[in-house]
Amino acid sequence: MNKHLQKLLFVGLLWLANFAYAQAQGTVSGKVLLQKDKQPVDYASVAIKRLATDSAVVGSTSTSASGNFSIPNIAAGKYRLYVVFLGLKTINRDFELTAAKPSINFGELLMEDTGVTLKGVEIKGETPPVVVKKDTLEINASTLKVKENSVVEDLLKKVPGVEVSKDGTVTTQGETIKRVKVDGKDFMGNDPLLATRNLPADMVDKIQIIDEMSEQSKFSGVDDGNREKILNIVTKNGVKNKGYIGNNTVGYGTDDRYDVNINVNRFDKAQQLSLIGQFNNVNKQNFGGGIGGGGGRGMMFGGGGNNGQPQPGITTTNAAGVNFADTYDDGTQFNASYFYNKTSLFNTNNTFTQNFLSNNVVNNSSSDLESTTDRLNHRLNFMVDTKLDSATSIRIQPNISYTDNAGNSMSNYVRNSLVGNAVGTQSLVSKSTSPSVNNNLLLRRKFLRRGRTLSLNLSTNINDSDADTYNKNPEVVTAPGGAVIKNQNLNQQNDNNVSSFNNTARLVYTEPLSKTLSMEFNFQNGYIYDNRDRKVYDFNVLTQQYDVINTTFSNNFENTTWTNALGFSLNKNEKKYNWNVGVAAQATNRKNYNLSTDAVLKQNFINITPSAQLRYNFSNTKRLRVDYNGRTNQPSIDQIQPIIDNTNTLTLPIGNPDLKPSFSNNLRVFYNNFDFASYRTLFVGAVITQTFNDFGNQQREITSSEDINKVGKIENRVVNVDGNYSANVFGSLGLPIIKGNKLNLQIDGGLSNSRGTNINRDGVENVTKNIGVRNGYKLVTNMDKLDLIAGVSGRWDHASYTIGETTNFYTFAPNIDISYLFPGNIRLQTDVTHTKYAGRGADYNTSFTQVNGYISRQFFKNKGTFKLSVYDLFNESLGITRTANANSIEDKNFNVLKRYFMFSFTYSLSTIAGMQTQGRQGQGQGGFRMGRPGGM
Repeated sequence: MNKHLQKLLFVGLLWLANFAYAQAQGTVSGKVLLQKDKQPVDYASVAIKRLATDSAVVGSTSTSASGNFSIPNIAAGKYRLYVVFLGLKTINRDFELTAAKPSINFGELLMEDTGVTLKGVEIKGETPPVVVKKDTLEINASTLKVKENSVVEDLLKKVPGVEVSKDGTVTTQGETIKRVKVDGKDFMGNDPLLATRNLPADMVDKIQIIDEMSEQSKFSGVDDGNREKILNIVTKNGVKNKGYIGNNTVGYGTDDRYDVNINVNRFDKAQQLSLIGQFNNVNKQNFGGGIGGGGGRGMMFGGGGNNGQPQPGITTTNAAGVNFADTYDDGTQFNASYFYNKTSLFNTNNTFTQNFLSNNVVNNSSSDLESTTDRLNHRLNFMVDTKLDSATSIRIQPNISYTDNAGNSMSNYVRNSLVGNAVGTQSLVSKSTSPSVNNNLLLRRKFLRRGRTLSLNLSTNINDSDADTYNKNPEVVTAPGGAVIKNQNLNQQNDNNVSSFNNTARLVYTEPLSKTLSMEFNFQNGYIYDNRDRKVYDFNVLTQQYDVINTTFSNNFENTTWTNALGFSLNKNEKKYNWNVGVAAQATNRKNYNLSTDAVLKQNFINITPSAQLRYNFSNTKRLRVDYNGRTNQPSIDQIQPIIDNTNTLTLPIGNPDLKPSFSNNLRVFYNNFDFASYRTLFVGAVITQTFNDFGNQQREITSSEDINKVGKIENRVVNVDGNYSANVFGSLGLPIIKGNKLNLQIDGGLSNSRGTNINRDGVENVTKNIGVRNGYKLVTNMDKLDLIAGVSGRWDHASYTIGETTNFYTFAPNIDISYLFPGNIRLQTDVTHTKYAGRGADYNTSFTQVNGYISRQFFKNKGTFKLSVYDLFNESLGITRTANANSIEDKNFNVLKRYFMFSFTYSLSTIAGMQTQGRQGQGQGGFRMGRPGGM
């Protein structure tokens, strides 16, 4: 009986405790309306923050279509309510819940219609850490804690769902950032690195990730599918204050290593002026378009990007640039930039290549190369956007570039095959100049009826190239039995001149059918002209000149392509969703003229190009986006000119004038869910491409009976192939470990699958299937003194061939970057990356650990920082890649920058009122930081 009574009492007490707990929980509710017309604000973000030392967010939601919200289970205590919607002034209300009054209804909450516009970005009122609105994700930079003297790239590394590779490439939601704006104005043309790696983090108030439509689509309101991911950096008081800000560094180290960086930015209301300079020999390139590897189709693996792969070679850089932007009283926008860079790359590598040919024949080759490449580049960009009258506007955007390249390389190689074995050396000395002029003109006209527009977009590109290459290539080929088949001493000059002109005109007319439905009619005309005049001269021992024309490798060829496309689309815009469905018929007329043989080939094609887009907002934080389009791709002049390039010691590429345009079906699906209150983030996406008449290679190994001068080499003739596809599925998940965004776990992963097709000499398809799986885990802090980014990433790659071997290889790379700010403004930092390669060739399965670190101290009221740093402390860094192409596997080992010590001084310039020059860490409150942004 006593046992039953005890159980009964226990259950009763448990019920009373639950009842008491339930009684102690309350509900916060209300209705959010626009102040100007009392219309409900749907999908506004609502959060409740405890007014205590931890300032934790205890509840959040989004308003319904009627503007109502309700947040249950709020315990007794003092709180602050926040209501946020991008473009409207934030509402905050303090309140208290007690046992006597456990719930509260705020009634009608009215939001003022002021806030953010991209044209002249202005933030009014208070803002949360993250705001999602239409095609923009906005992050409050004050919630991201980085070290002193940091740049924008350091902020991006802490944004959930954003990846920054070793070369500075920024990707988010499966797409690469193509441009950066500052306060809504283009910065230094189309080079994101000039902003992310130069602009100081201290000047940033907010980072906006925008899925931006083309200028013509933004005007017409109808999405043409030509979107790109961009960053917009909103500066602290960037539209209010006048002054200067920037970080300037000078450093010198062992082995005569040096590093000088100059960055000065002047702001005066809407006017911006930036000066950038960089001079070093430590492989720092805070800009794009420099000397780099890559190229070719296929998949490169082995630790690139976030896996810790060092940059190939040793680069000496001298670069400087200036950017100016202003918006005038009449609304005219003007932007201009000039950038100069001069780089010199010293590179050594050894390469082992396997080519899979017919009947399981494998052609192997190995080479050792040493090269120096000098590059000089000038870039000049302009943009003017102005109104001609109240209904007509024009945007003109010319870009001028000039590039001068000079290269010198020496290689030793061995080529083994069933038809013979070759041993040779090659010296290549090259010199080229490449001027380029591009212009984009957009003429826009609005009519009296809202939504009725007419616009004309003209895009013109002129690209020329003049290159001379001196090729000295002595080679001995022996038969499998040892008899000498060929003993040549090739000594040639290649004079290659290319002229290219491309013009596209797109006329768009939009007509509203209702308040939410519109129709677009479009016509597009394209003209492409390419001419390549390739002359190869043999060395004349009598005259000691290159004056004997080699007709086998010389050719003058031109291609003219006209395209005309007529289409229409329907566009539906609702509060919760929008969709667009369109179709166009495209006629292509192409003429290939071989001036060397006087042969003419004319081709005509008709293609139907459909398109569709859907954007659905489940709530203010949950979005679905689906894009589809079908597009034609014209072959390049390289792919159609029927002439062999004999400067490659392994392959002989040759064009095919009979090529047809390829046609691809492209599908992209993206879903994101961002809970700004808890900092939980989820993003998943897929990109799938299927290509008909794709461009592949018909491969054959040349025998001695076919051509004694080419024996043992592989001829690659471009042909159309079917069955090619690529599919990538990826996602990222962000989870808070410590509330207030102080410690987050970021998980990312992806699966890729592709199919490539080549054809062997017997007409049999050799299909290459690639599968890649990647996964990564990362801990990120946003604390006042401790800075930590630690994680592990790995990748498994599989490549199978119809003819040839199957390969599996792996990359594993744990890393940690940690620093702590000690009393006296002394910071101690180290970053350690361990990289392990497996599944490659015997000389390429290895591992290494790279350890970098520094100790620094701030002086002169925190405006100056002295730093003693070390790069690659244990001198272990290695450069290794494996590339699985169609029909081939290539392993490469290359030289990298090794250990050095450096002493440097950084001066932080800031004369903008309200801005501080000390490190970002240690300033303000972390976590869910509401209230006025820094400096505002």
